[in-house]
Amino acid sequence: MSDETTKRKLASIQKISEIRDIPDADKIQVAQILGWECVISKKDNFKAGDFVVYIEIDSICSERNEFEFLRERKFRVRTIKLRKQVSQGLVMPLSILPNTTGIVEGADVTDILGIKKYDPQLVEEQKIAEDAKSKSEVFKFFMGFAIFRWIYFKFNHVEKGWPQWISHTDEERLQTCAKIFINNMDKIWYVTEKVDGQSATYFYHKSKCWGFAKWIFGICSRNIWLKKPTNGSYWQAAEKFDIKNKFVKFNKELVSQGENLGPGIQGNKYGLKELDFMVFNIVKDGERCEIAQMEHLCKILGLKTVPVINRAFDPKSLGNLTEVKDVVQALVKMSNGKSQLADIPREGLVFRLNTNPNVSFKVINPEFSLKFNE
Repeated sequence: MSDETTKRKLASIQKISEIRDIPDADKIQVAQILGWECVISKKDNFKAGDFVVYIEIDSICSERNEFEFLRERKFRVRTIKLRKQVSQGLVMPLSILPNTTGIVEGADVTDILGIKKYDPQLVEEQKIAEDAKSKSEVFKFFMGFAIFRWIYFKFNHVEKGWPQWISHTDEERLQTCAKIFINNMDKIWYVTEKVDGQSATYFYHKSKCWGFAKWIFGICSRNIWLKKPTNGSYWQAAEKFDIKNKFVKFNKELVSQGENLGPGIQGNKYGLKELDFMVFNIVKDGERCEIAQMEHLCKILGLKTVPVINRAFDPKSLGNLTEVKDVVQALVKMSNGKSQLADIPREGLVFRLNTNPNVSFKVINPEFSLKFNE
């Protein structure tokens, strides 16, 4: 339930908790799995309590006969609406698995089924990484030696292309962690708009190499540390907002994570005429800042935050909710609404505990997903 990097279970064994009829629908029903609602076919004869293979949205299925019906969608599982019922995910029988021996509820079958994550930004990052590699044949040669790789990664503080001291920014979805929210309904949360851009991390860090200390400024995309300046939006944003000089002047360990927005980024859904950068997280001296600290630091640094929806959200305002289904329905309904950046549905909301901003999750607005085929 934090933005620490974990392997996401795109396909897993789950139990159908409930099946409901859909008004005016003779051939389909809706199944409740974890916090998700998924349209299923009546002819599959699924029942409440059945164990099934559940495949999350934003998954790319392998080209197998069982997934042939997804070919027109390029095998992608995304949010759809059938007979006014939103469906998020794919429900398949256990028979699609080569072997069900020892399979238990919650088991990850992503690799078994060859499921991949739909991630346009990762594709872009891979191109950046390949371009960087191709420019240095000498570097490629030495990277073929294990001892060189060990030295390089150790003293450049890089692990698989990411700084070890910085957390990733991919929030967990409410549907998979609603119980943690239920267990913290006596606490105050703050809520921000989730904006659809290009995840960017800018940092200023005291690095040690061979016993000597050196301050370094760095830029990361969502998954990799961008070591060399390029003409891309990450470096353009750093220059436009003078981030490096501001961080150096601030003279503290600092990590600023946010979204680059504007022309050429994610279809520029907000219709911006120029590049912008909005912060959703700041870490100062190794500690993640709560909302007031983040806003204060952004003011000092001359940076914008993502739109803040509620600085003190009390879950009790939703009523006495104790069931996952009810919590999901209430917060998904809350996520509906117009973006504060443009006349479009907002992508969703991000919730963080005021007392511990490391605890967080996102709620995606289905109307946004449907409008932009996300």
